[in-house]
Amino acid sequence: MWAVLTRLEEPKKAGLTLMQKLKLYNGKSIPNFTEDSVRELRGEAPREGMQGISPRYIQDKVSNALVSDQAIQQKCINPFMLMNELESGLSHHSLITDEEVKNRYKELLAVVREEYEDILKSEVQRAISADEDAITRLCSNYIENVRAYTQHEKVRNKYTGKDEEPDERLMRSIEEKIDIPESRKDDFRQEIMNYIGSLALDGKKFEYHTNARLHKALELKLFEDQRDTIKLKNVVSGVVDDETQAKIDVVKQRLIKYFGYNETSATDVLNYVASIFARGDTKAEE
Repeated sequence: MWAVLTRLEEPKKAGLTLMQKLKLYNGKSIPNFTEDSVRELRGEAPREGMQGISPRYIQDKVSNALVSDQAIQQKCINPFMLMNELESGLSHHSLITDEEVKNRYKELLAVVREEYEDILKSEVQRAISADEDAITRLCSNYIENVRAYTQHEKVRNKYTGKDEEPDERLMRSIEEKIDIPESRKDDFRQEIMNYIGSLALDGKKFEYHTNARLHKALELKLFEDQRDTIKLKNVVSGVVDDETQAKIDVVKQRLIKYFGYNETSATDVLNYVASIFARGDTKAEE
């Protein structure tokens, strides 16, 4: 990713970052940009890709990382080890003597680190919230309340047997995860009900993973609810009780099963993401 960024020209379009440009080139969708936008971007930079970090440099740094003491001890390397090699190698790169160019490459490496950190957080969040039974129950509860809300009905409390107003707090706690503003909540809820209705007309059953936006919102809500029970902050300190350790082990196995980690890398990434959230909690307390 970093090598490609060094070969891209800064986009002229306002509001488009170099990382977003890379994603567009890679076939990803970015709001307000189409295939015509990609063709226009390429037309603006006819010599794009002709200069930048070489594949040979990347190969050399991967080799260095592979023979490092840490790699030999752990029997694997991680992206942070490689990024450290990439950055340190710039100091004595014989073909890059311009300090301004070196600084730009280091800034781009910082962008890659930030992107990778976001990927790690997303994968850990998804691993924590990958309890299908829990997410199905949450979805069912949300849909039940949305149906009652859109049809101006009440919801039967299964514990007390009493009819109650739809749970606005629950609905908003899910909708806010995908930035649905208060002014748009009615539209979103009606959109969900229309979607369920159209599936029913086709003889199909609604499942949460068939709607990408709702699926994401449910995952983020479930992560928020389960994060405290797993006590990610305690992972950093090493003070973990048996019950919490069992939950952490489940998350590790999901990282291995769904995202291709091994035991060492799953442990490392969970510790790293736990430290990120711990720093966030500390800032919040301050």
